[in-house]
Amino acid sequence: MSNISNDSGLDDSASCGAVANPSGQAATRLSWFLAEVDEGSMKNGQPNGQPRLCVLYSMELLESDVSDKYMTRFVEFRVNGMVLEAKLILAADERRLVDAALVSMSKEQCEESSARQLLVQYTENEEAGERLVHKLVSPNNVVWLSTKPELKCNPLVSLGPGCIAHVLYAYDQRAYMEKVLLHLKARCFDHAFDDQLDMPVAMDDDTWLLVQYSPEPETVVYQVIQFSQTVWRQENLFKDVIAYVQLPGSELVLQAVVISNGQDQKEQLAKYDDLRCFAMDLDFPLPEELEEQLEQGSGTAALFSRTSIYQRAEERDATGEHKELRHSLEKMGEKAQSEAQMIIDALDMVDNINKNLQCRLGGDVRLEMAPTYGDELH
Repeated sequence: MSNISNDSGLDDSASCGAVANPSGQAATRLSWFLAEVDEGSMKNGQPNGQPRLCVLYSMELLESDVSDKYMTRFVEFRVNGMVLEAKLILAADERRLVDAALVSMSKEQCEESSARQLLVQYTENEEAGERLVHKLVSPNNVVWLSTKPELKCNPLVSLGPGCIAHVLYAYDQRAYMEKVLLHLKARCFDHAFDDQLDMPVAMDDDTWLLVQYSPEPETVVYQVIQFSQTVWRQENLFKDVIAYVQLPGSELVLQAVVISNGQDQKEQLAKYDDLRCFAMDLDFPLPEELEEQLEQGSGTAALFSRTSIYQRAEERDATGEHKELRHSLEKMGEKAQSEAQMIIDALDMVDNINKNLQCRLGGDVRLEMAPTYGDELH
């Protein structure tokens, strides 16, 4: 089965996911990654601020556990003896899916970085139920239905036959709008997240989930589904934090974040409807304010840190099982990282030995050639 989990703007989706295996081995289902790196760092180790897309394999990552990458999105890998940081855009089981996304996104990046982008909100009625969608689109791909689009009243646009969307925000800088989408995602999560549950809820087939996921780059979806509609339920140790969703008629499996859960469907649908209104009334930070939040690790960045989301989930875990599982996984991760570092050090040692041998062999050749050259002069 093909498995894919994408970005949601900066994102997010993708984002990526791994499931912990009770036997103690990390069952990383997503093996291939589409990532964004700094072009200068990739070439000579000197950042130049120009993004570049690349394809990574899971074995190239310095951290084997990617279960948190839906949130943090950043990983480290080695290339030409350097350790570089990359932002994950998409993950999949099969290389062909990542290659196809690489071609598609490379074409999109040919657009001017200053091109105007619209952040829109609309709903879709799918076989699995209604979905609330937040998405970045180009003004060239919409038809304005409002007479005065500049008015600050969520003007309407048509995205296609039967699809009417509200414009939440617009700006002339693509990179900033990607961060705005991530900001909206974080704020919606924070707004609807249950910090405390009145009674601990055992997750069963009758449990209803309000989930957040990204089926494609620069898109975030909210949906109310039953736990029975998710996949990989036995392997998922953190059922109250993440869920794996397979879209109808598709082989693709997406990793979703569980914002809220309970036995009452109406309660989850009420939260879903509230998110629709919440996004319509939200004031978005200016570029300088948003950049400062990200640099300081506050606001948007804090909401989507691994520690934050898992610790907040632990607050509503009355049995303590959640905390125990997380600590167990952390120990497994530390052990795997230590073993990986030992392998890297051994490979570095082999590289150094090979370089020394090449230098010595080169020196021996020059010494043998020197007298021959002198004899020819005589």
